[in-house]
Amino acid sequence: MGIFKKLCMTSMLGVMLAVPTYATVVTGSQSDVNMELKYPLVYTNNMFAQKAINTDIANYVLYAKSVYYDQHAYQVKQNYKVTYEDAQVVSILLTTYHYHAGNAHGMYNTKGLVYNKITGQRIPLYNYVKIANPQQIERGINSGILRFYSEGHKKADLLPNWNVEYVSDNYYLKGKGAIGLVYQPYELGPFSYGNTFVEFSPKAIEYFNRMNS
Repeated sequence: MGIFKKLCMTSMLGVMLAVPTYATVVTGSQSDVNMELKYPLVYTNNMFAQKAINTDIANYVLYAKSVYYDQHAYQVKQNYKVTYEDAQVVSILLTTYHYHAGNAHGMYNTKGLVYNKITGQRIPLYNYVKIANPQQIERGINSGILRFYSEGHKKADLLPNWNVEYVSDNYYLKGKGAIGLVYQPYELGPFSYGNTFVEFSPKAIEYFNRMNS
């Protein structure tokens, strides 16, 4: 492990030790002149699981720092949102933004992180819903079985000449049994759409699992 990664991990673990035990998800932060990173630190009753989760999250923090220091992006930001949590599972959306001088606009990437708080492992999408191919998602959107949202959870339409090219395994839990698939800018719409999200309600999940069993 390089000294850069060791320092990052030591910094994050040091913050963890200083946090009261009742906290479940708290904010860690690192900054520089044009870099502002805010990321989740997750606490569980299982120290092994806690370390596994925060080590995984640290990789995304290291990536953001690498974009700033090694790829020389002009500006880098990172933030997160906890979308769902219970005694066994925590679901997080982690967004990293970067702008390189001279580009028309900045770009960002949003990652859904769903962890088992008992084992510390990421939970794959197929544990919740089975999707055979991207055409099933596209038909679901166009028929109204699945809801399609742009950035800011604004209901949107899948525009002509935009197709679902792949089944995203990037997802998050919305609560009340619903799941959202995450697609990056330009994947399911113009840049003005930002990140796009395909929502599976509990009824849609049952339908897809029955169809693909």
